[in-house]
Amino acid sequence: MNKIYIVAISGFLLFSCGNKDGNTEGELSESQIESMEESSQINSENIEYEGTFKGKIKGKEVELKINGESFEVTENGKRAHGSWSKVDDGTIIELEPKSGNVVVKNYGWSDNDTWVALTDSLTYPDNEEFLKRIPD
Repeated sequence: MNKIYIVAISGFLLFSCGNKDGNTEGELSESQIESMEESSQINSENIEYEGTFKGKIKGKEVELKINGESFEVTENGKRAHGSWSKVDDGTIIELEPKSGNVVVKNYGWSDNDTWVALTDSLTYPDNEEFLKRIPD
């Protein structure tokens, strides 16, 4: 009879000492998800657009300089310049060349030091290519 009580108490303790929040390992709780959503929201007022960015886009060495409402881009030694504008919420910029051609017209914000090249339909290409901020 004592063996039955020991088995029953052991079983009760195993189930009562389990995970209290009902999440299995690797799952996020609702409060963790809400916290991540709040911290991931981007405020376009905090984006630092101006600066010089460099990288390799579609096999070309690209240097993009953004100053005020204008830009200058050098692609394998060829220069183009014009104006740029924010698209939608400001996390995408569009280059509008007045002279020369640019290999990519749209860039998506990744962080204040990185712009990711986008396709003409404003989507990320299969192979992400990006420009990183360099000191002026």
